[in-house]
Amino acid sequence: MVTGIRVNVLSAEALPKDEEEHSHPDNCAVTAHEPMFDVNLTQTPVSVVPTARRAEPDRTDFPFTVSADHPKQLTLRINPGKRDVRFSLKVEWVADGEYGSAILDNSSDRDPRKGHGYRVTG
Repeated sequence: MVTGIRVNVLSAEALPKDEEEHSHPDNCAVTAHEPMFDVNLTQTPVSVVPTARRAEPDRTDFPFTVSADHPKQLTLRINPGKRDVRFSLKVEWVADGEYGSAILDNSSDRDPRKGHGYRVTG
């Protein structure tokens, strides 16, 4: 059972002057009944909330159940504001009565201690 996601902002800077503005799709392809959350990197602490337009309380809020027989694709819609942001995620869960977590920080297999985070610009 996935119980939550914590976001750690590693850095937040002004957009580079020569950065092109990229378009962002309004609708991302998502399988029905898959959890989708909005992540607002401009808030402190960072908010991770169910996407309002797809709100289904039994399917899109924490906690939610996953298993080998019933996997889920978790979709995060990231809002960095008008900044260049690097961040990492901590996914928390309970399995067989034991609490656990995993840090997702874009680390390599060669040195998992040196993750540099994910980068998004607004």
